Amino acid sequence: MPTPVEPPSWTGAAHARNIASAAMRVTYQLRAHGAHHVGTSGPLLMVCRSENIMAGSLIHATVPRPVHVMANEAMSTALRQGMMAKAGVIPVTTETAIEAQRAALAALEDERAVVVMGSLLPVGYLVAMTGVDVLPVVMLGSEARVHTDPPRPRTRIDVYYAPAVPVAVPGDPLRATTRAAIEEQVRQIVIDAEQQAAMRAGRE
Repeated sequence: MPTPVEPPSWTGAAHARNIASAAMRVTYQLRAHGAHHVGTSGPLLMVCRSENIMAGSLIHATVPRPVHVMANEAMSTALRQGMMAKAGVIPVTTETAIEAQRAALAALEDERAVVVMGSLLPVGYLVAMTGVDVLPVVMLGSEARVHTDPPRPRTRIDVYYAPAVPVAVPGDPLRATTRAAIEEQVRQIVIDAEQQAAMRAGRE
């Protein structure tokens, strides 16, 4: 029987949200759209393709509840693992991200919200094992020339939260083909949300 995995720190995620809310709104012209779709309770998997190191903080600053961010590549490279853990962030320490996915699964099973950042992690396992809805997050204006550089101060950043979408699990959750089919569904959901956000904002 596998050893139970402890969820990431909820208190840390709550503190990170409080700190980010003040810091990000002072530093940037930050606008959130549709944040009410995140809700205040229940399991939710949020997917954001931004690779910028500040993307997690921008989400913390604009959501109505604490969330657990699965670190993107820039965060994993630049931030200490202990620092991320204290903020309720789920560190990604291996290419397969097995430990990170188990921690995210524990959080979802505890009815929390998890954010998958960047292109580093597959989402098929998490959706297949939980049947959780997927909420796309689109950031416009957040990317710097180098992912580990923050956006320039006073940059206008729009964060769009699309409505959550149920994803079909077409078969055995443990099969690779099932997870691949889920990941393709999620990829298209996120692309559609990105196109709609760009049209609404009138910007790339």
